[in-house]
Amino acid sequence: MRKATRRMIAVTLLLGALGAAYAQAASGKEVAPPVTEAERDAKRKDTIRYGIDAEIMDLLTTLSGEKEGRYNDDLLALFSASRSSKLRIAILEFFRNLEWPSAEDEAVRIVEERDLEDAGLVSASLSYLAALRSKKALRFAPKLIEENDRKLLPAVVKLLGRAGGPAEEELLLSWLSKDAPTEALRLEAILALGEIGSRKSVEALMKIVEGAEEPKMNRIYAAGSLGKIGDVRAVTALVKAANADDPNVRTAAIEALGAFESREAERALLEAFRDSFVKARIAACQATAKRRLSSALPVLEYKAAKDPDKAVRREAFRALADIGSELALAEPFAFMRSFYDEPKSETEFRALVFGLLVRKDRASLAWLVERFTAASAEKERSLFKALAREVASATEAAGIEPLVRILLRDKEFEIRLGGLEWARKSKSTDIRGDLSALAESDPSETVRKRAAEILASF
Repeated sequence: MRKATRRMIAVTLLLGALGAAYAQAASGKEVAPPVTEAERDAKRKDTIRYGIDAEIMDLLTTLSGEKEGRYNDDLLALFSASRSSKLRIAILEFFRNLEWPSAEDEAVRIVEERDLEDAGLVSASLSYLAALRSKKALRFAPKLIEENDRKLLPAVVKLLGRAGGPAEEELLLSWLSKDAPTEALRLEAILALGEIGSRKSVEALMKIVEGAEEPKMNRIYAAGSLGKIGDVRAVTALVKAANADDPNVRTAAIEALGAFESREAERALLEAFRDSFVKARIAACQATAKRRLSSALPVLEYKAAKDPDKAVRREAFRALADIGSELALAEPFAFMRSFYDEPKSETEFRALVFGLLVRKDRASLAWLVERFTAASAEKERSLFKALAREVASATEAAGIEPLVRILLRDKEFEIRLGGLEWARKSKSTDIRGDLSALAESDPSETVRKRAAEILASF
């Protein structure tokens, strides 16, 4: 899973926890003492050992959201012992999402003995093996294709693309040209050629992207594969598709152009900011960020401040932060600080800008501390609480302990809990003294217990 996706999941979970704390604080009630990590681990292991299928499914959902793999060995033992195909499929899907390799031999065995196994479990095993790019599983591919089981073929094609080499490339090219038994499998072959990095397929994929008579999804998938392959020959076809009638085809082509460094691709990306389709403008923001395209900074600043769609504005701010960070440019961050200081700027965007500066620009730290301190002193604290959420969720940001100390010393105990959550995840030894003080003398029993627990985990 991508890093940005993982970060969004973590932030969502954290904001939910802090939101509950705020609600309880507003009612005058203090949150219950926290469950210790040891207690939680024991409960989860008992669920895996003794729980019914529904309980284990719920636990898998929770672990998936946390990207938590510490119970994988226990789950693998359950997978081997269970006779429930539904549960085994769920466990394999969890392992697939984590790309955890230790179930490979068991999945290979299931594919090898597929005549004796549930068809859904065989398909899940192949999908898991594809995610691992399993070379061991490729030996089954020719026979599986010969068997022509429509339920298994999509996973087989994914395996060919993710784990295959020249022989598998030729097979996929054959499918693309004439042999794919269904349109859905032809789409899978298009995707697989991108995964395999097939330069032999570039001209065929270009024809699909350019072909106005081609089905929309074929053109979208072909554009994505050309972006993954990265052969400069594809740029002309992608630029043409970036001006197609169908807005989703345009969006896919714009996304793909982010993989190319040619001047032609750059011009097309800058022009894409004018597209009336929101997703196309979002794609332009993301593609210029991927390219670290400094020439896009003026239009990104305009879009961040004035685009009619909030989703585009958010993505433009993120692109500015990425480009500024990667190219060590001061200008994007100066623009963001100026935007924050504009009194008419909306709270949600001020908080977004503040969070991006926290994560991306260490040179802004003194400015951040000053603005954070000022917000904490305001009588109406909605802005401060929005900023506090950004700080508390920035567990990957280095050197922001001065901001976290503002959380830990705040008058409201739920704000202090946000600082403790940052400390629990970041394991920063620079705030051990602050944690010790909270553990010893904070007026909230919940804060004292949680600070002590975090100290013990260091």
